[in-house]
Amino acid sequence: MNSGEVECSNSLEDAMDQALPSQAFVYRPVRQRVYSLLLGDGEGGASACPTVKEWFVYSGNPLRQPDLVRPLQMSIPGGAPSLKLLWLSQEAGLQAQRLDTLLACFDLSYSREELQVVESPFQALCCLLIYLFVQVDTLCLEDLHAFIAQALCLEGKTTMELADLQLDHVDPRAVQLGTLLVRGLTTLVLVNSACGFPWKTSDFMPWNLFDGKLFHQKYLQSEKGYTAEALVEQHRSRLTRFHALKSVVCKACMKENRPIVSRRHWRSHHSGRRGQQGSSAHRTSSGYSRSGQGQHWRDQGPGSRQYDPDQWRRY
Repeated sequence: MNSGEVECSNSLEDAMDQALPSQAFVYRPVRQRVYSLLLGDGEGGASACPTVKEWFVYSGNPLRQPDLVRPLQMSIPGGAPSLKLLWLSQEAGLQAQRLDTLLACFDLSYSREELQVVESPFQALCCLLIYLFVQVDTLCLEDLHAFIAQALCLEGKTTMELADLQLDHVDPRAVQLGTLLVRGLTTLVLVNSACGFPWKTSDFMPWNLFDGKLFHQKYLQSEKGYTAEALVEQHRSRLTRFHALKSVVCKACMKENRPIVSRRHWRSHHSGRRGQQGSSAHRTSSGYSRSGQGQHWRDQGPGSRQYDPDQWRRY
């Protein structure tokens, strides 16, 4: 495990649109905490862990050499539990500790209360959406509506209905948002396994939560201003669940001072947030602080490799 390497050699991303980050950077802090959990000896913490070689594709990375990524210490009261405890112990209450560790990998311990009231398989979806919207502040309310509506409508769709869906056009941003979510699901598989399976793996298999063409349809509809009722196809019980899931994500994000606003209000709101970034602490490959929000991924460098930070700054 100490000499293992991690790779992700393909991704559907628009290199010309820097308003959305590469999935390689969005989920790097999660992977760093998993590395700390897997490679730490329980004594020296993350600082004593070896660096991990990552081969992750992103714009400007020719994959000729790996990024050297340092593990990142998790914030868990009493410290991270041992792998022996997480993987082998049958003690009562261990499942709750496994879940605490999973949430700590996503830095979402503050969201435990909200996520506990969500039924499966939507716990995993809400976990990823909270993480994404806190990490990437160019995401808006219309994006959230599309993510939730497609997951709810997917349950009632047959394979034939999904195959027959017709789209007005393909939006590159919607494609990249879909990539962000699906890569989040694969990241969740890694985290759930490392933590001893607090959640059932079947709960976040993509075919239970995501369909690319259906998401694209809901994204285009949401961009046109469709109501929640229209997005869930006039289905009353879906509408109730839609508002419940939306409330969970929005409440958790507000705890992090991250209001999710409509794209109509985004420019003025985001301009104010940009003005505060000068004193913000940005997330990096070695650690971060919560003292400020903003595009933390814009300052993420590719491990130890030299890079141009302006590559990730649009503003």
